[in-house]
Amino acid sequence: MMKNLSRHLFRLLLPIALLLGLLLVFYGSRLLNKSENFVDKQRFQTVAYCNTYKGCQSKLGNGSITLNILPASIPTGQPLAIRAEVSGLAAEKVSMEFVGRDMPMGLMPFNLQKQSGHFADTELYTGTGNIAFCATDRNMVWIARLKMETREAVYDVLFELDPLEANSQQIAILP
Repeated sequence: MMKNLSRHLFRLLLPIALLLGLLLVFYGSRLLNKSENFVDKQRFQTVAYCNTYKGCQSKLGNGSITLNILPASIPTGQPLAIRAEVSGLAAEKVSMEFVGRDMPMGLMPFNLQKQSGHFADTELYTGTGNIAFCATDRNMVWIARLKMETREAVYDVLFELDPLEANSQQIAILP
């Protein structure tokens, strides 16, 4: 009789234990994913024109960001020195990637490193990146997508790059 009781109890408890295990896996993974996402942060996106010979600038709320890329001609397949100055915002992380405007080519983003010893209200971030050669369009318009994370928000600044020196007199910053 005891053997039958334990068999019935096992048949009853096994599905309950499996269900509890599945619920634990499901809700545990959701909690882990939530902690890694930017769900709780506001997101802002800004688009700005950028003549690489003059530098790029965009306003971000109470702050601003200035981006310089050298060489300004933005040669493909060569290292590009990236310099981003962030004013009026406390950036925790700054990264950048180059994407094609008319043909998204999802190149790998690269982190910019914070440099010490800059002005009191301005943070300097630097790094090295490159633009891959596009075999289908020699005149590809490139966008420098700069992503900046603060404690409260995530800012995406899209700079449409114009590497033509002849256009260096025409600079306009779009809202």
